[in-house]
Amino acid sequence: MVMTKPAGTWTYDDLFALPDDGRRYEIIEGELYEMPAPSWNHATTIMNLIALLLPVVARLGGLLRTAPLDVFFPGADPVEPDILVILPGSKAVGGHRGVEGPPDLVIEVLSLSNRGHDLLTKRSLYARAGVREYWIVDPDARTIELLALDRDAFHTVERAASAGQIASSLLGALPFGSEAIFAGIDEIGA
Repeated sequence: MVMTKPAGTWTYDDLFALPDDGRRYEIIEGELYEMPAPSWNHATTIMNLIALLLPVVARLGGLLRTAPLDVFFPGADPVEPDILVILPGSKAVGGHRGVEGPPDLVIEVLSLSNRGHDLLTKRSLYARAGVREYWIVDPDARTIELLALDRDAFHTVERAASAGQIASSLLGALPFGSEAIFAGIDEIGA
């Protein structure tokens, strides 16, 4: 079954009419985007981030969650960030559908198939929604860009390369360097 709709008219309810074929989708400003499965480097980087950030976020009394988890706010109906953090006093609230409102921190790990989507479309969307900090993690280049919200736009506050320390405006100085985030990505078949 092929479902066609006029551009810009997709809604959350439309997702339930799509075939259950294992594909994941996001809706941004009414446009449907298919999300391909992550690569080895992408999945390994996410697992490293979870292991490294979980104690930091827990110490702050926050919550860390990962995709697949629907996140809803104006313009997003829904999106699925790779990792999100909700800190005490956040505008975001967990519920039956997923997360309502902008998380405090969103982390997207780049893949060859999603670079432009994460670097442009989602960056703009997250800024308009009020996400306070956005990390763009590139396992192929082994870089991390931390962007902080200033009024209605993100500005780079830190760029860490392969062995650089990381300091987040929300989480503080982190007890690990960027090399720990990319550990094991070259160990395919190990």
